[in-house]
Amino acid sequence: MLRPVAVVTALALGLVIVLTSAHKAAPGWEVWAGLALALSAASGAVFAHGVQRWRELTAVCSVRVREVVRPLGALFLLALLLVVLALLLSPSTRAGWRGWGLSAIACVGALPVTATMSGIRRSAGVLDGGAGARVAALIALRRLLRRLLGAVGLLVALATLALGASPAPLSSRGVVLIFGGAGSLLVALTYGPARAALREAASRLCDELVPLGGADDAAMVISRADERAKLEQVLEVDHNLMTDLQTGLVIVGPLLSSAATAFLPGSAGSGS
Repeated sequence: MLRPVAVVTALALGLVIVLTSAHKAAPGWEVWAGLALALSAASGAVFAHGVQRWRELTAVCSVRVREVVRPLGALFLLALLLVVLALLLSPSTRAGWRGWGLSAIACVGALPVTATMSGIRRSAGVLDGGAGARVAALIALRRLLRRLLGAVGLLVALATLALGASPAPLSSRGVVLIFGGAGSLLVALTYGPARAALREAASRLCDELVPLGGADDAAMVISRADERAKLEQVLEVDHNLMTDLQTGLVIVGPLLSSAATAFLPGSAGSGS
């Protein structure tokens, strides 16, 4: 029930922003309007997705909302700092309320996702139970984190495209590139600590289940090393942060979207 309500609400807000635009006669307005509505609908869907994933997280581990408030606050302050930096680098920017409105819709949509990522980071280091239960929990958390990464990465890409396709002459292409890069950076800063916490917990579990220090002869060393390699593969210990980000195109995708705005009508804009 949450998903349709969130999508319809966000889409209605996006529709208000689109229909009140003062640039309907400008070339490329239809492109921007379509992207703005897509961003709004996606924000609602991602919001519901994040809430559902939070429920999955609390079913696996015990984590409370108040435990993730502090990292979310720090991330918000960093996002605000990056926005101010973009404005300082482009003094000619006159971000209208529509541009800010779309950004706010996207940020609210991403809030449950970022909260769940922070919850995963906190939960990874306090897993309890037997070895099998911890392995199952780590696998579940890793899959959960991957799904969250794709959802928030989609919002950054759509927001960057909508910014670049705006028909209103409100900002330079440089601001679009900064926006795409800053959004991707925020995603990486949210995803990175959670992924590192899972990787560290998985490494400790591998050390516990398949220790190599007690192996004396070559046959035992080879056997345990093979078992450890299999366990590390299951827990994805050998995957690093950049591999995950490059696979998901979270960093590259939005930046390519920003660069592609040169081929969209009104690529000099930032809002409507």
